[in-house]
This record gives sequence, C-alpha cells and structure tokens, in this order.
Amino acid sequence: VKQDISGALVTGAGVALADTVIEQDSAYWEVRVLEAGSGRSARVGVALDLAGQRLDSQLGDSVSSWAFGGELPGGPLNKNDVIGVAFGQGDIPNLRFFKNGTLLVEGEVLRIRGEAYPAVSV
Repeated sequence: VKQDISGALVTGAGVALADTVIEQDSAYWEVRVLEAGSGRSARVGVALDLAGQRLDSQLGDSVSSWAFGGELPGGPLNKNDVIGVAFGQGDIPNLRFFKNGTLLVEGEVLRIRGEAYPAVSV
C-alpha cells in the first residue's frame, strides 16, 4: 500500500485493511479502480480483524468479510470504476455498495456485527 495526499494505492496480492475500525454510526468511502488486473479479482468491502493466512486470500467469505467485485454478485471491477461503500451500524441492511453511482441491491448485507474495517483485496 502506497499512500499520498490523493489517497492510498493498493497493489500486489492479498487483503489490505484500513488501520482504523469503523466506530461511527455510519460511514461512506469510495475506491477508484486504476487497473483491473489480469485476474479481475479486485474486491472492495469490510472485514473483521483478519490476521495470518486470511490476509493472503480474497474478501467476501460472508463470515469474516463482505465485499463487492471479482466473482461475487455484481461482477468484476473494471478500469475507472468507482465503488462506493456505505456502512451503517444502525440501519438494515447495514452494508451497501454503489458502482459508478448506482446502488447495487444484490450486494446488500443485512447484519454485520463486530468491529469492521474498510478493506480491499487484489
């Protein structure tokens, strides 16, 4: 992960977790895809505090991480896609995804409990 004033650039393989848990009642962030990659497996979402080998995998197991992209509903991420993530501690569904400004109903998650972190996997 490389970080500068314009944001963080995630490259390589595995999961990148934000360094701060989502503590507020609601949060929204966006990820812009700069390169789709050969495997088109990039995913954006939230994860519980992953460690060890789970950091070498992909997001979206629906037990410790929830995501959009790759082979998950909604399809792969493409170059220049902007993925918005809305996470609310008090709303149901509490995780929603937007692709290029359009709500992706098929990606909604109803109940995520525990300390969640913004996450990206490549």
